Amino acid sequence: MLHTLKKIYDKLPKQYLRFLKYIPDKVLFGNSYNEWKSKVSFDKSIIEKNLLETLVYARENTQYGKEHIPKNLTLENVKEVLESLPLVSSYDLSTNLDYFISKEFKGANSYLTTTGGTGRNPTSILLSNKSFGIEWAHMHHIWSFAEYKKSKDLKLTLRGKSLKGNRLVEFNPIYNELVVDTFKVKDSNFKEFLKEIKNYDIKYIHGYPSLLKEFMVYFEKYNYKPNIKGVFLGSEGATIEDKKLITSFFNCKVIHWYGQSEKVTLAVDIDANDMFRVYTSYGYPRVVDDELVATSFVNRALPLINYKVGDGAEIIEDDKYIYIKNIQSRRGKDFVYLNKDKKISTTAINLHSQIQNEILYYQIHQKEFAKINIKVLQKQTSKMNSNELVKIFGDEIRANLKDFEIDVRLVNEEEIQKSHRGKMILLVQEINLNNGEY
Repeated sequence: MLHTLKKIYDKLPKQYLRFLKYIPDKVLFGNSYNEWKSKVSFDKSIIEKNLLETLVYARENTQYGKEHIPKNLTLENVKEVLESLPLVSSYDLSTNLDYFISKEFKGANSYLTTTGGTGRNPTSILLSNKSFGIEWAHMHHIWSFAEYKKSKDLKLTLRGKSLKGNRLVEFNPIYNELVVDTFKVKDSNFKEFLKEIKNYDIKYIHGYPSLLKEFMVYFEKYNYKPNIKGVFLGSEGATIEDKKLITSFFNCKVIHWYGQSEKVTLAVDIDANDMFRVYTSYGYPRVVDDELVATSFVNRALPLINYKVGDGAEIIEDDKYIYIKNIQSRRGKDFVYLNKDKKISTTAINLHSQIQNEILYYQIHQKEFAKINIKVLQKQTSKMNSNELVKIFGDEIRANLKDFEIDVRLVNEEEIQKSHRGKMILLVQEINLNNGEY
């Protein structure tokens, strides 16, 4: 259904498509959405059951499961068995994805996509078609804490979206949202941007925390404050102070959630106090060697078990719920700079095309404003011509960063900078505003 709507959306003038916002969610997001609306839960008591089903399924349908998961699984021993199983990293997926994919979904009822990659390298993953509806069932549950209703509440969306031509905003009737080209909007054209959005009755704002804080500076400068009911923060970290600032500025509820493209865990900070309540219907997180490790319940195509998320965190439990707190994430900490006043989160410039299947790593380097150099490590198994790869890669990045001078080149692994723990660093940023270099 969504694929058909997207074709219509892309071809027809948007003024003729406003009726699409009234399509019921159960139709738009598929049968799995309707099925899972009643399954969305924070209940701790369902963890063992969900773990048992996931491990049994992985044992029967994945090579990872066949080699590592024993047959004597019970509700009583499933957590103990989970702790004995090997950990899985994004590097494991990038080098041997088939090892973890369910045989039921190879070439059927699934689609290949890439992770966001902020703070770690983007990785190809396989998602079941059903996971789309399952994800939206959970997301709408998260947004319901601010009383959001898609069909009647217009949402202003501040994320990494590049619009065609010179357009600063575009109405998307499918999701009933006003999408902002945050790459184009800046101080010099903010009055023009405000003129456009004042034509709409905006009820919620959804976006990256870093972008929202940037726009708040402009809102204040140009004496504009939308009368909204809630703010939804995702894809980046945000401090308690950030959330208090946003709450005070807009005088509304702020909802922040934590999750990954790999769909291994999902949690929501309902009270803006850095206590992210875990959806036990979605996945089971734990901490191993100070790193968050999680097992997915919602994506049968790639039933990840003991997946290393790459973030540090603390797990807290009470009688009813599991919480994740003190998340130490690079997400939202990394920016490229157009100038000293305009920064863009690396969350907004990730690859999402099939070119990702041809590369193992890429790393962004910046020494000067408006200029970035990108080192790309091509997979040894790639058969794509190197010049073609560089061109396609560069064109996709430039489509998002139109005002930047961008140089892309292929490198060998020795030229990729690693952390002291040997992890690949997505951004090597040498502009230091705090030390007065600029």
